[in-house]
Amino acid sequence: MEFWEPLRKQARCAVITAVAVLAGCSSTPTSHNTPYAEPSKPAATQAPNALSAARTQLNDLQGQARITTTLHWASHYLEAGRAKDASQLLDTLSQTSLQSQSLFDWLLLSGRALLAQQQPQPALDLLDQHQQQTQNLPADQQARLDLLRADALAMNGDTLSSLQQRVAAHPLLDKDDQQYNHRMIWQLLMQMPNTKLAEAIDGSSGDLRGWLTLAQLYRDPVADLDAQVQRLNQWSAQWRTHPAISDVPAMMDALRQAAKHRPSQVAVLLPLSGSLGNAGQALQEGMMTAYTLRQQKGGTTPVLRFYDSNTDEILALYQRAIGDGADFVLGPLAKDKAAVLASQGTLPVTTLALNYIDMDAVPDNFFQFGLAPEDEARQVARQGAREGHTQAGILYPEGDWGERVGEAFAQQWQSQGGTVTVTRAYGDGADIGETVKDMLLVAQSDARGREISRFTNLKVDAEPRRRQDMGFLFLVANPDQGRQVKPALNFHYAKDLPVYSTALIYSGEPNPRRDHDLDGVRFVDMPWILGDHDSELHQAADTQWPDGHARYERLFAMGIDAYRLQGRLYLLSTLPTSELPGATGRLTMDNHRIVRHLNWAIFVNGEARALPQVAQQPDGAISASAVDHATLDQQ
Repeated sequence: MEFWEPLRKQARCAVITAVAVLAGCSSTPTSHNTPYAEPSKPAATQAPNALSAARTQLNDLQGQARITTTLHWASHYLEAGRAKDASQLLDTLSQTSLQSQSLFDWLLLSGRALLAQQQPQPALDLLDQHQQQTQNLPADQQARLDLLRADALAMNGDTLSSLQQRVAAHPLLDKDDQQYNHRMIWQLLMQMPNTKLAEAIDGSSGDLRGWLTLAQLYRDPVADLDAQVQRLNQWSAQWRTHPAISDVPAMMDALRQAAKHRPSQVAVLLPLSGSLGNAGQALQEGMMTAYTLRQQKGGTTPVLRFYDSNTDEILALYQRAIGDGADFVLGPLAKDKAAVLASQGTLPVTTLALNYIDMDAVPDNFFQFGLAPEDEARQVARQGAREGHTQAGILYPEGDWGERVGEAFAQQWQSQGGTVTVTRAYGDGADIGETVKDMLLVAQSDARGREISRFTNLKVDAEPRRRQDMGFLFLVANPDQGRQVKPALNFHYAKDLPVYSTALIYSGEPNPRRDHDLDGVRFVDMPWILGDHDSELHQAADTQWPDGHARYERLFAMGIDAYRLQGRLYLLSTLPTSELPGATGRLTMDNHRIVRHLNWAIFVNGEARALPQVAQQPDGAISASAVDHATLDQQ
């Protein structure tokens, strides 16, 4: 298939600092965009490409020359995305021989290398081990080590401790490092579950409490825009000297403008009958849950009018809604009908289609929101690069849909400099195991073993093995398919191969007995499925719809976010740094398209367990902490 051929590659985004690990692709580190400074360059030559050559040359150096050269070359390897090589080089130095500046550089580089390998706990242990020796370092250097610790804590899932560390270190940082720290604090706050945020506020004081309360009022999922502006005014009066005070004016202005532009009557075009009727009903009920809760809170709500879009005359239905007084349209859901509207040029009112369409240009007042598995595939690709992988395999179901999802992953992966080493399509039924075996080249390995065994005097390990040119496998599969693929991987010597998937792999309902076969699979999914089920929105949904929505639960969550977006679309489209912590993910805007940033989870003992979410720059990807697969094998 042609789309698997190598695409035009961009330079690989190296995972070289904690910022890169936590935040996605970053430029070469400088004091202007990371809190880590490169050691002074020695007089020695540039770092050899081969680690063995570097070790040989370092053996010919003595004293400070060897220390300085080792630190510089380790920094070079980190910059090239070779974190493991950097760690091995740094381990050759005797820590007792390091003076204060060299020890500082060694600790920063060692910690960065560990984080780039997704090993936050060893990084924390390293900092603890040398805590006494670093107490006499200058305050700015201690603050930088504090930020390294904060990054490791965030990656380890201890968000509150990371925030505490960052807030304490903030006054000691220079201006550039404060900007970095400021962004990281805000990103962490945007990812904390609402209940955890409330608990943290109760137990905090000082600047940390100011940060927490600001985040709570900004991201309130049921707040009225006017109420948020009022609360921001109150916050500003209470926290006049807070580090975040400079952010508030832009927030308030954006919220005021959003309130000014919010619609008074919203027409909702949904398929309430026909083959998509159940999907349309789930969306409608999600919208009504958010709408009712807003009313109960005393907030301003628009008039909602629902129209059945199960018609061939979508333009006539749209015009009818406008004639009825709508100043905002939500829908339609069907991709072809959304495309019909988008092809009309500038529309009479702002329209948010509930699907994504492929068009070179869309009207200025036409926006798109949906649950695209292609976006999930791209997020998986970004995560794979963030973890330092360079080679990936793709296994997807036969058919156009599977190809589209696989192609989305491949394009994103190769644009980051990654290589797709193998792709396979599988059909339903008994051939899945054979497809997996073929993909792993086990048969060829077995044949080589049989050939070697003919020579009885050779002492060669003829055990069949899987191919070794995959850092991880991107699996596109539903639960039933995944329950066949993962055991087949385990059987064919690939139990240690990391497997990443989309939300399709999880039904959304706990089923430990059957999902035990999925143990070890990591996947992305929406906060509504993986997050806090004690939230106010969940409680409201359980009260109104006690039977739930089964396989339409994710569409129900989409309905919640669709309702909220009608009032906040202006905010997302005019304030580039704004985001909406939604039921379907953290929502941002990119070229009139709502982008979802999902959470990560892993199957352990048949249960989907949420992984800690760590801070990121707004590049569109969420990073998850590393998983100890040895620990999983013991559970």
